[in-house]
Amino acid sequence: MRGMRRWLACGGAVLLAGCASLGLGVEPIEVNVVDLTPLPSTAFEHRLLVQLRLRNPNDRGFEVDGLRFVLDVNGERLASGVTDQTTTLPRLGETVIAVPTTTTLLDVVNQVVAFTRMSDAQQPRFDYELRGRIFLAHAMGGVDFDRHGSAGDLVRMTQP
Repeated sequence: MRGMRRWLACGGAVLLAGCASLGLGVEPIEVNVVDLTPLPSTAFEHRLLVQLRLRNPNDRGFEVDGLRFVLDVNGERLASGVTDQTTTLPRLGETVIAVPTTTTLLDVVNQVVAFTRMSDAQQPRFDYELRGRIFLAHAMGGVDFDRHGSAGDLVRMTQP
């Protein structure tokens, strides 16, 4: 029994060391919305192509083999998307991934209601939250991201 405990303790230490080496000293990957483009849609399901910029502030590259996310605008869900697209995220570099997304008629109605709730005196807002997970090749699981921004951020990112 004592020998079994030692093996379990050693195995646990090795497993923890392996997990720690995946993320120890790694800064989060930054994810930003670059563009939203309407795609052909139906009355009950609306499609958007969301372009996301992944920026790697780390001194090591990553192989991205998928991504999932939810995009909320003004506190209401706008769209969600998944992709199994693979790409290389270079060290100290960036890449753009285009993800087809879906939104329901109810999500669109909630967006319209949110905009109409703003009084005439209020400047229309476009505050967004982008949250999800980037799946990395050769790693268990992936890394989560959560980005908050506004329309001003989107304008600054698209200007040279």
